[in-house]
Amino acid sequence: MVNYYRCLIPRLNGNRIKSEFPYYLSLVKKGICGFIIFGGELEEVRRYVGRLQHEATLPLVMASDLERGLGQQLSGGTNFPPAMALGNISNKKRQKKEEAGKNLKLVRDGFRAVAEEALYAGINTIFAPVLDINTNPRNPIIATRAFGEDRETVSLLGCEMIKELQQAGVAACGKHFPGHGDTETDSHIGLPAVSQSLAFLKKHELVPFQEAVNKGVKLMMLGHLEVPAMEPSGIPVSLSEKAVSFLREKMNYRGIIITDAMNMGGIGRYSEEAASFMALEAGVDIILHPSDPDKTAEYLLKKGAAFDERRLNRFRKGLAARPVSRRPAFYRHTQLSEALTEKSITVSGDFRLKNRISLIILNDEKGRRGDVIAQSLRSRLPSMKVRTVTENKAALKIQPQDDISLVVAVFSETRGWKGGAGNWLYRHISDLKHIACLFISFGSPYLLDSVTDMPKIFAYWDSESAQKAVADIILGTVH
Repeated sequence: MVNYYRCLIPRLNGNRIKSEFPYYLSLVKKGICGFIIFGGELEEVRRYVGRLQHEATLPLVMASDLERGLGQQLSGGTNFPPAMALGNISNKKRQKKEEAGKNLKLVRDGFRAVAEEALYAGINTIFAPVLDINTNPRNPIIATRAFGEDRETVSLLGCEMIKELQQAGVAACGKHFPGHGDTETDSHIGLPAVSQSLAFLKKHELVPFQEAVNKGVKLMMLGHLEVPAMEPSGIPVSLSEKAVSFLREKMNYRGIIITDAMNMGGIGRYSEEAASFMALEAGVDIILHPSDPDKTAEYLLKKGAAFDERRLNRFRKGLAARPVSRRPAFYRHTQLSEALTEKSITVSGDFRLKNRISLIILNDEKGRRGDVIAQSLRSRLPSMKVRTVTENKAALKIQPQDDISLVVAVFSETRGWKGGAGNWLYRHISDLKHIACLFISFGSPYLLDSVTDMPKIFAYWDSESAQKAVADIILGTVH
């Protein structure tokens, strides 16, 4: 009898790993393939992951979304800048050859640090790199998660990340095949459509994925995407035999194929269980994030789906079977992250600000944002006025003053289920661009596309180091 638990990777809530440990252990005893880890405290997760691995007959796939390092999921890990920031550092067109080489080495060091911290936590598989080319400025879910807007940058850094992760002993996963960059829908919420021809995809979107295949990437994640050029029926490519065959036969991929999460709206009209069956029948190896693994396994057993357990077992045997004992140099990794952050910040246009500044913070996130930049600026400009604006349908009533420089800082993160930045944010940016002296994006640079002929600073994320670095840039211009 086929054991369908062996092709399932459900969610593991790191914040509740201690209290829910009996449940996770029961899944291990049923033969579960592994887990995708969300949240938790590093040492606690590490301890219980080690216990789960001890009970498994084969190394469990202990995976996590660590595009920005271990700190993205586990407290105690290091947060690194998003992919687009790293792409900006490595952009050879903007730098001398020698400088570009040094910066690329720094980026490689960052990838290696991510691998070291992951292995210490007991994570042996990272769902990265993102190999999508962000060609659509209105993309609500990729944006800063992509290394760039061109195939060369994405291919270069995607392959560098794969090399560093896998040389260190972590399995890398390219995503989201065949490319989520040219879309305007968040696949967590709905099914995005990619309308380009197959000939176009081969010349552009598919190039980073082919390069990843050539580099020996261990896993490839199929996106919940409607791609008529690859699957004319309209079903998501994550459930498509044609898409799997294209990856296997046309691109010569021999590694593990995994779906994107089954709890996402991108699976379309299908139930999670039906979509899981379709994916296995299409030739997928692993079903990611079924909400109820018991229900899914029971459904698959009833339907009699097929999957290549031998290929999956070979993959699992090559994974780290326990957390490594050597503790990473977290302090040095934090310094490395700060150095990468500072190098990534882009200043567009020349500006000089008066010593009287008014700071407007547009916050599209839950919780407070912008405290660090406000405090850093006030250290030199104690009389500076700060106003924080969250979602508000009313227009901002701000009058320009000749003796005050108005600076606008935008905080809006690219993340799943959000559906992109709120319309209110774009409306306020549009209103303020007529009276502001400087705009800053602590997130996607595309948020400021409507701001033309005005100085802008792109910081790509809102870390403490990013806010301090931007404050230093601003204070360097005050007169």
